[in-house]
Amino acid sequence: MNQKQPDNKDIDIQDEGVQNQQDAATLEAKNADNNKLQGQLDACKIECEQWKDKFVQVSADMQNYKRRVEKEQSMWTRRAQEDVLIKLLTIVDDFDRALAEHEKHERTPELDTWLEGFELIGKGLYKFLGNMNVVEIKQMKTFDPTLHEAIAQVDMPDKSEGDIVDVVQKGFMFGDEVLRPAKVTVAK
Repeated sequence: MNQKQPDNKDIDIQDEGVQNQQDAATLEAKNADNNKLQGQLDACKIECEQWKDKFVQVSADMQNYKRRVEKEQSMWTRRAQEDVLIKLLTIVDDFDRALAEHEKHERTPELDTWLEGFELIGKGLYKFLGNMNVVEIKQMKTFDPTLHEAIAQVDMPDKSEGDIVDVVQKGFMFGDEVLRPAKVTVAK
């Protein structure tokens, strides 16, 4: 029985071949794992970009919403102020008419005392209006449809067409907007 014993070199070569096959299989498995992980990473990056885009869009929508709400609130506040001020202007008109009525009566010390108090109240009303940025329309020479409301036209030979003849009701500005146009009669 003369069997030849394998040489140590042969065993080493065989071991190396087996080891190389194992290393190649391990390398293939690692490459497959890496490819799988890279695919998952790429998918996560894409999903992350999609979420970033959605975040930017939602953030912009929220900013636009806030601006719109602030603008609407400002508009509502202004409208509420206008409503109150227009109602106050009717009181101011009544006050001015009552104050002008004193000219029809004879001046007495009692009337003078009453007028002083009344004038103080009037100054207070106009001061309040000024503080609210409400001022009387001063342009009363020629008719301007943005500032005046013509309620009548009259023949006036000494006036040019479009000249204001009489102011029936004062007009007021609220900031740079007409709060109430002046009611006027205009020459033909």
